[in-house]
Amino acid sequence: KAVVSTQSTGTTPNVIYEIPCKDCDANYIGQTMRPLIKRIKEHEACYRNNRAIAESTGNIKSAAALHSLSTGHTISWNSTSILTSTSSSSNLDLLEQAAITSFKLSLNRIDRAPTVNTFWTPIMDKISSTYKRRSLQISSFPS
Repeated sequence: KAVVSTQSTGTTPNVIYEIPCKDCDANYIGQTMRPLIKRIKEHEACYRNNRAIAESTGNIKSAAALHSLSTGHTISWNSTSILTSTSSSSNLDLLEQAAITSFKLSLNRIDRAPTVNTFWTPIMDKISSTYKRRSLQISSFPS
């Protein structure tokens, strides 16, 4: 069950989050069981170190960083928002998939999105309609 948290800091665990691009309407939707600020710092480091793709596997480590590096667009790390949080990490895949499939202009690759039973497909929009963007007030990243 998704829970609405009044906490809007980067210490919130078990969240679905959104990172916007400053230069276009695209955004990245992600999930983390850890404090969100740690995951955002990893995305930003992938950009800063030009390592959006893992050398050993060729897998994308950060779609947000890859978007910025390949287009020259600026990712708005400081504008990252929590879409929803949950008390159970086992709900993260469903909640992330709902956001990816319901929100338009996502930087996420659908073929890499979490696998969710098709039973949930008819209600994905209903699930994501409950999301409320909460700003993190991050100020530790360059704009």
